[in-house]
Amino acid sequence: MDLRQLRYFVVLANQEHFGKAASVLHVAQPALTRQIRLLEEELGVQLFVRHSRGASPTEEAAFLLERASFLLHYAEQLKQDMSALQRNPSGPLAIGIAPGLAMTLAAPLTRAVRECLPEVRLRFVQAFSPALHDMLLKGQVDLAILNGPVPLANLVAYPFLTEGLSLIGPAPGGKARTAPVPLQALADVPLIMTGLAKSGVRLELEARAAHAGVSLNPVVEVETIEVAKQLIRDGVGMTVHFAATVLEDIEAGRLAARPIEGLSLRRILAHPSDRPASRATKAVADILRQVARELVAKKRWPHAELDF
Repeated sequence: MDLRQLRYFVVLANQEHFGKAASVLHVAQPALTRQIRLLEEELGVQLFVRHSRGASPTEEAAFLLERASFLLHYAEQLKQDMSALQRNPSGPLAIGIAPGLAMTLAAPLTRAVRECLPEVRLRFVQAFSPALHDMLLKGQVDLAILNGPVPLANLVAYPFLTEGLSLIGPAPGGKARTAPVPLQALADVPLIMTGLAKSGVRLELEARAAHAGVSLNPVVEVETIEVAKQLIRDGVGMTVHFAATVLEDIEAGRLAARPIEGLSLRRILAHPSDRPASRATKAVADILRQVARELVAKKRWPHAELDF
């Protein structure tokens, strides 16, 4: 088995047609057929079912496809890393980040990376921690910011910061109250539950409320803070989230956020442990920490404490 055979296999599995795959690979169809047959013989399985319309991948092929794609991606990264030893970090870098956190970090991180690493091209992949965890393991993102607690098997994780959660609602007409809110006070609040059930913000909120014997009053569930903000403006209720995600609305007097006593979420930086982090990944992780340090120092990241 070699990388050429795996590359031929991946293209054929995606095209499901020998003629189309041969065209994509710029090889003769008999050469493609021979390499696939050799691969099947070596593995002792049938990878494709030939028929008049093309070639359908078998169950064994589906199993092999994910692993072959990972190996090819890793081989390409290895070439890029060896080339990068002679120059500054470069190439695409995918960062997994929660939608709300992207509102805080995407702009300052992009500015800092463009200034310090002009040959690195960032791609932000927005999803919640469970999905980001899977993307890390599958090699679909290079670096991710995860909300704890998360399973750390097959990951290299670094402390990042702990961020307090706030009760976010309409800005009051008079002087805004900024004193912390006791968790017990949430029992009387119509809550817009933001995020995913059993994950991140909602997991922390519901677990702490249950431990304290506080019965919450959820009136609607949404995934993103953007939708929650619309519902707050419509008078539906209030939400529990990070104040940093609505900082512009707070400063403009549209929303108010009060920290909730004893309610916070730990964030970590992570990359897969089964392949070395590229120079670009390590460099961007360092820049990310510096950006976080500056945002906290300038009070542009409310209720956040650095863990590094």
